[in-house]
Amino acid sequence: TQINGKTIAVSGTRRAVDQAGVADEYAYQLKKRGTEMRRDLEFDIVHAHNVSAAIGAQANAARSAGGLSSFINSPDTCNYVGQWEAPSQGGTGAGTDANGTAIPRSTVNASSSTPPTTGALALTDIDSVMQKIYEEGGKATKIMLSPKLRRDFSDLMVSDTGVRRNMDANGALRQSVDVYMSDFGDIMVVPNYIMGLDNSHAAILGNGSGTTKFTSDGIPNLKNFAAYIYDPMWFNIATLRPLQEVDVGQKGDSTVGMMVEECTLEVRNPKGCGAIYGLA
Repeated sequence: TQINGKTIAVSGTRRAVDQAGVADEYAYQLKKRGTEMRRDLEFDIVHAHNVSAAIGAQANAARSAGGLSSFINSPDTCNYVGQWEAPSQGGTGAGTDANGTAIPRSTVNASSSTPPTTGALALTDIDSVMQKIYEEGGKATKIMLSPKLRRDFSDLMVSDTGVRRNMDANGALRQSVDVYMSDFGDIMVVPNYIMGLDNSHAAILGNGSGTTKFTSDGIPNLKNFAAYIYDPMWFNIATLRPLQEVDVGQKGDSTVGMMVEECTLEVRNPKGCGAIYGLA
């Protein structure tokens, strides 16, 4: 579990002033900090990639919760697009192993600083991940994308399928695609603005041996980097200590308090969910 906290300090003057729209400045700041913590928690869930923290193997460091890709990282349910390593650095193309199992599109050499390139979102990758999840006994119902990739997805309906957007009887032109009917079930397309934010966390990369590596080599941030294909029923925020106010007391003329919680991301069935990594 990860401890999240934010401190509030409000001066006696601010509390004494009759401010329009605010009954108590201290209570108002508490509410704002709680909202900020909810948003920060979502950012961690989307962008945190610390698998060692997720399994409790990190020693002598503050505990940090693993994000989605700390759990959803198996080649059994994930696709890796783009050219992750140049062939001269040990990279390989897409293929299968000796057992005929599909492997990621390249091997990652963690000691290399060669920047990997990214690939475009394609319906074939979405269909492939949906098939992998189905073969593992799962059934995805949503695909979560950044705002930029959300627009790309709608464009795929024209470029990949040739479906034309028509005006309805009221003259409205339908631009977006909300539900994609794949061979393995319908999935709802959900945008998440946090997936489009700059972020410098280390990226999760797969290698040809069927395992995963974590490296920050050559990756400046994870903006528009992934698409998650999942069923919400497999996710939960496991809470050890719920969000609450802690009264720190007076510091000079200021009232000091904290909003504190202790929780972590719970993924109840990692192979019931999939992802596409390495998107442009």
